[in-house]
Amino acid sequence: MQLKGKKLLILGGKPIGSCEIVEYAKSKGVYTIVTDYLPIQESPAKQIADEAWQISTAELALLKQELIKNKVDGIYAGVHEFNIKKMIELCQEMDLPCFCSIKQWDFLNNKHCFKDLCRRYDIPVTKEYTLSNFSDPAIKDIEFPVVVKPVDGSGSRGFSICKNIDQLKIAYNEAISFSATKKVLIEKYMNYEKSVIINYTLVDGQIFFSGISDKTSKKVFKDGAPVMAVQFYQSLYKKEYLDTLDKKVQKMFKEFGLKNGVIWIEAFCEKGEFTFNEMGFRFGGSLTYLPVEYFYDISQLELQIEYALTGKYSFTKNSFKEKSRGESYCILPIHVNAGRISQIINLDEIKDKKYVNKIVPVHFMGDKIDKWGSAQQVFAYLHLVGKDREEIDNHIDEILKCLSIKDENNNEMLFNLYKD
Repeated sequence: MQLKGKKLLILGGKPIGSCEIVEYAKSKGVYTIVTDYLPIQESPAKQIADEAWQISTAELALLKQELIKNKVDGIYAGVHEFNIKKMIELCQEMDLPCFCSIKQWDFLNNKHCFKDLCRRYDIPVTKEYTLSNFSDPAIKDIEFPVVVKPVDGSGSRGFSICKNIDQLKIAYNEAISFSATKKVLIEKYMNYEKSVIINYTLVDGQIFFSGISDKTSKKVFKDGAPVMAVQFYQSLYKKEYLDTLDKKVQKMFKEFGLKNGVIWIEAFCEKGEFTFNEMGFRFGGSLTYLPVEYFYDISQLELQIEYALTGKYSFTKNSFKEKSRGESYCILPIHVNAGRISQIINLDEIKDKKYVNKIVPVHFMGDKIDKWGSAQQVFAYLHLVGKDREEIDNHIDEILKCLSIKDENNNEMLFNLYKD
């Protein structure tokens, strides 16, 4: 489909994936505009776009004026949930193409609503506890430990594991502070260290299973939330998932009315039995469209941008075919300790390795890192390929010997949860 000459507004120049959106769109001859409240030197995607606007993504009225004045053809945002919601609202006001409605987004982005939808289709979900207040008699029915988190949060922010009522009270207020809707989820503690990520691609009502990974998570700090340590595609439990839940999930999304977009689902997995935890109606923050393209030879990013600009796809069902690959694929987050990034050593050398499919930056030179204990402490996501997981492990060892990130006092900032 011809995209050359069309204008695309990208909301947010700093979030993960924004640079990749600009780079891909420009490669197709699209005129790219990036907007946010940041100055250009603090907004990486602005630095490579054709044009930059100094307008916050929350300023919808002002953005609407500029969209009309500049005759923009489409709007897109990658993984940042606030920006995605603003994109949907703007598209609806401007009658521009968008992969979902605000009603669908708000429902599926709410962890409680998503789990309630799963129950209707006999899809196992984590047990929940409901409290109106801490004097509620139902509090005696809570079986500790439990997890407390915002119903609409992401990136492990506002997440706590509680072993008693006193911890629950503290965690409840913490979770509320990270919730736009000021609502909190209390649920049974599961083995957060082992889960799977399930991917789907939706095109004009057709739903395509797009791979499943084994995800290992660990805590950055002793009392913090588990964050991703590594993902390996394809999951050891791929067959079990396809045999037991894939048809139910596809039916659920179809009957809910989803027609377009990309989806990831996190589920706990014990010996091939799955318990759904949450979903994202977007790319994963580690840019999960990359392994989907590797194994299924189709670009979810291409589909999303094409639809944002035209409201149509050049896609055909035959375009989506699983490759008969024997290789493994790994997404490895590299974390950094608190400090200001002052040196990045050997990153370009690593980019040139044949087994590196992509390096997805999260932080850049000069960024100040705090002790967040969440996915915010990821410096970059490394996408690696190999004939099997053992070979990828060897690649990771080689990278960790080579890569170095220093703070202003020449202290090493880099660590990783997978090998450490």
